[in-house]
Amino acid sequence: MSDPMMTNILNSLRTGQNLPPEIVNYMYIHGSFLLFLDFPEGSEFGIDYKSWKTGDKFRGLKMIPPGVHFVYCSINSTPRIGFFHTFKAGEIVVKKWNKQTEDFEDQEVPEDQLPEKRQQLKNLDSCLAPYPFENYRSWYALTDFVTESTVNRIKPLKGRITAQAELVSLETAYMEKPEDNPEVSCTQTVDRDHPIRTRFVDQHGLPVMKIREGYEIRFQEIPQLRGDIPRIGIEHSDRLFRLTRSLNGDWKQLLAELQIAFVCFLIGQVFEGFEQWKRIIHLLCCCPNSFGSQHDLFISYIRVLFFQLKECPSDFFVDIVSRDNFLTTTLSMLFANIRDSAHAKDDLKKKSAQFKAYLTKQFKWDFECE
Repeated sequence: MSDPMMTNILNSLRTGQNLPPEIVNYMYIHGSFLLFLDFPEGSEFGIDYKSWKTGDKFRGLKMIPPGVHFVYCSINSTPRIGFFHTFKAGEIVVKKWNKQTEDFEDQEVPEDQLPEKRQQLKNLDSCLAPYPFENYRSWYALTDFVTESTVNRIKPLKGRITAQAELVSLETAYMEKPEDNPEVSCTQTVDRDHPIRTRFVDQHGLPVMKIREGYEIRFQEIPQLRGDIPRIGIEHSDRLFRLTRSLNGDWKQLLAELQIAFVCFLIGQVFEGFEQWKRIIHLLCCCPNSFGSQHDLFISYIRVLFFQLKECPSDFFVDIVSRDNFLTTTLSMLFANIRDSAHAKDDLKKKSAQFKAYLTKQFKWDFECE
């Protein structure tokens, strides 16, 4: 972290101290503001690891640390709607709730109106909740690889992250964008010349649905197995190589995607985030030939997993993850692969053994399987 003041904040949180007045003053000047206008009273509003029930005076947040954050809301216990945003120092972001669509809308603040908007902030100060710094250290540990470019690459084109998927039937999707399938009539109207409309159904006769274009979280596609590569046991390093190559060779962006997928599921409550999280974990546990050439990746991967599992609610694994023994099975492969690898360096073997011991003690998991 390049900002010395933000480093001081993390150090203060590490020691359990309250933020000193000089840091609070600094954050009020250099932190970001989020105005969230007309949001219904008694609804859920949250940022990162903290959410509240809003009161009648709620107008948004102040003193947001620069960097990537996840903002979300819900009314009447509906699925959360959220968005990732990379807040800049001193930035003012304005959203307004639309009661008709039950969604928020962006309100751009022109450069020439910024002085006036900053003056308004002083009048709104008592209506702005301070950023929950008591959770900042945990949030930073969960997203330290995520950058603005990560967010711009993965977030839906419409900007919203929500479990309330915007689904349409496949035939409707082709009607809206017929160039994707030239064999389907562009009009799809039923008349004398076109008595039958093209239908897309599954084996049970139900309509095939897809997420409407622009609402998908744009996770990186995980390369499939190639049949032309001989394999001994479980070795998928060729897939890892192709995946990192699609990310411009930057393994940090792979871990950033792992972190965003986890946040989308744990906080955004989007199941597709959980699925992508599992795909990446499974791949990284099956690449023993890469332990030497990608040493830094696997050292950091263990650290990322440690903080993710450390921050999970106690019932998280019982209800969701451990139901099919996914983590114990895949991590058993990782620990065994590292232990037996001729490519893994000593520090990676030590980190792996420590992580295995932690999980065994914390969750009572048994990794001693074939």
